[in-house]
Amino acid sequence: MLSDLMGPLRVLYLVHALPPCEFSGPPLIAHAYAKRASDRGWKTTVISADPSVATWGDVVDTQEPGEWFHRVAVPPTRVETWRLLAASDRRDPKSEATRFFVDTLRRTRPDLVHVIDNVYLPLDWPDLAREAGIPVLRTVVSNDDLCALDPPVSPASGPTGFCTAPLSPEQCASCLVAGGSSPETKDVLLECLRFKRAEAERQFGSVFERLVFSNGAWRHYFEETLPLDPDRVETIEMGLDMTPWRHPTARIAKGPGEPVVFALAGSADPARGHLDAVRAFSRPELADRDDYRLRFLGATDPAALAPLLSSNPRVEVVGPYEPKGLPAHLATADVGLSTSLFATSDRVTREYLLAGLPVVANPTFGNWDLVAGGRNGLVYDRGQPDGLARAICRVLDDRALLERLTAGAAASRPMIRSVDDEMAEIASLYGEVVRARRGSGQPPGSAAPTLD
Repeated sequence: MLSDLMGPLRVLYLVHALPPCEFSGPPLIAHAYAKRASDRGWKTTVISADPSVATWGDVVDTQEPGEWFHRVAVPPTRVETWRLLAASDRRDPKSEATRFFVDTLRRTRPDLVHVIDNVYLPLDWPDLAREAGIPVLRTVVSNDDLCALDPPVSPASGPTGFCTAPLSPEQCASCLVAGGSSPETKDVLLECLRFKRAEAERQFGSVFERLVFSNGAWRHYFEETLPLDPDRVETIEMGLDMTPWRHPTARIAKGPGEPVVFALAGSADPARGHLDAVRAFSRPELADRDDYRLRFLGATDPAALAPLLSSNPRVEVVGPYEPKGLPAHLATADVGLSTSLFATSDRVTREYLLAGLPVVANPTFGNWDLVAGGRNGLVYDRGQPDGLARAICRVLDDRALLERLTAGAAASRPMIRSVDDEMAEIASLYGEVVRARRGSGQPPGSAAPTLD
C-alpha cells in the first residue's frame, strides 16, 4: 500500500460544495475521495464554499459523525459572477482569503492539493500551493475554465444543445448576450473572457502537475480548445458508491395493460435537458396517451414544468432526493430518461443501469459507451424535434422491446465501476506524484508561497 511505502499522506481537496449542501457531481466526487483517503489513515482536509458562512471570521472546521476527514467551510467568492470575473481578481497578499489559505497550507502541510473544482473559491489558491512546493492535481469535471456558463449551453448553441469546440472568448461573449447580457457590454465581456482564457492556459500549462479526465471523449472536447501536455494527463473512469446498490430490488415484468413508468432524475437545469422532456411529453403523440407515467426526481424549476403539469395528469414531481434514496425511487420505474445536453461523466445513466432500468439517452461524453441502442436502451437524436418522443413511443408500442432492453440493462450492471476501484487509481497517481516530488529533494511545503 502507498501508506506502507511512504507513511500516511496529507491530502487537501478543494471543491465548491459538499453534501449535504449539494449532491451534484463534484461534491459527490470530493466526498467519496475524502472518505476513502481518510479511511486509509491519511490526514485529509476538504475546503468547500458554503453560503451559510458569511465572513472569513466565520470559517467552520468540523468532522461529521462517521467521517475521519476535516470539512472546512469558507465564504463563497463572487457567487453570481465567478465564471466571468474571478480570473481578473489580482492576488492581494493582505486579503483574508489569501491569508487563510497560506495559514491552512502551513498548518496542514499537505503532500498534495487535489482540486476537484475551485468554483466560488479564489482562483489563485492553486498558485499559492504550487509556489509552496506542493504538487497540485486537477480533476477536470466541467468547462468552468473555458466558458462563463460552465456547461456551454445557451440559446446560441445550435441544435446539438451545446457549443461545439473550439470555444473562443468571442463565442462565449455572444452566448452571454444571447442569454440576456446587454449587447453594449460585449467589449467588457470580451476583455474579461480573454483574461480568463489566458489564466486557464497558464494554470493548465504550468500550475497543475497532473490533470484527470473521466473519459477520452470529454478530454478530446476540452483539448480542442486548450491543448494539454499528454505526459501530464490521466484518464480515470468515474466510479459510484455501490453501497446503496448492493441489494437491488428485483425488477418485475410490466404487464400489457400496466402503464410504463419513466423516471428523469437529476436537478433541473438548462443543460440537463428537462425542457426537452417537457416538449416531448407535450407533443400530441404522447399527450394523448394513457399508457405511461413520468416522474421527475430531484429539485425542479416549477415555472418550467408548470405547463406540462397543468396539461398532463400522467406527470408528477417527486422532488429532491439523496443518492442513498435513489434505488427505492427507481425500483418503481421501468425506464430512465437521460436528457442532458452536456454531461462529462453522466452519473445518472450509471444509476439507471445499476437499478436495472433501460435508458432512453441523448448521447453525451459521459454515456456514449454505456448505452447501446437496442441492447440496454435507445439513443435519440436531439437535432430532430421529435427524436425523444419517437424513442419513448417505441418503448410504449413494443412491450417485447421493453422486456429485451430491461434484460440488457440488468446485464449491464458489471459495466458500472465502483468508486473504490476509481480511488485505487487515484491513490496510485498520488503515490507517483509524491514520490517524484520527494525524489527531487524538495519536500512538499518546503518553499513559501509568493504573496506579492
